[in-house]
Amino acid sequence: MTVNIPLEDHFRIDDFLPDHDFSASYDIRVKAPASAVYERLLTLDVGKLRVVRALMMIRTGKRPPRKTVSGDLRQRLQGTGFVILVEIPNQELVMGVAGRFWRPDGGRYMELTADDFTRFVRSGYAKAAWNFRVRTESPGNTVLSTETRIKCFGPGALRAFRMYWSLVGPFSGLMRKAILKKVKTEAELQAKS
Repeated sequence: MTVNIPLEDHFRIDDFLPDHDFSASYDIRVKAPASAVYERLLTLDVGKLRVVRALMMIRTGKRPPRKTVSGDLRQRLQGTGFVILVEIPNQELVMGVAGRFWRPDGGRYMELTADDFTRFVRSGYAKAAWNFRVRTESPGNTVLSTETRIKCFGPGALRAFRMYWSLVGPFSGLMRKAILKKVKTEAELQAKS
């Protein structure tokens, strides 16, 4: 027998990274149904957002390529080090990544798979879980939220990430807020048409 747990009682990000050293969360209210919000989230090309491009240029010292990767979210994530950990359509999407994020190139561990994520505990590295939740507040009104959690492995990784996060954390927040705002804008336009 299958028991459905209401999403409000269980965040799926908890299944992958309940114990973490750092976290940040943001939300936005959207005047559109949850299905429209979720659809816009899945089709958003984050690499096209100005704030993302600017911050990536500052981080790497190079202008990011303007190429766009067509296809669904899974296709766009290929080769980035990010993996989809779980997707509950119109409710929650959880992604994971591991690496030495404090390095200029992000130091991503490219061999990570969704199956490996919870077992990944390599000393000198960190892993992050990043979710998006879609919650119906009332008919035609949705709350879109995102949370990022980071777990560091070893004292060296913890020190390096703490210093990195003190500098980058606010800018990471700007990127996440820009993503939420863009999804809101596109979902509300779609709901009006």
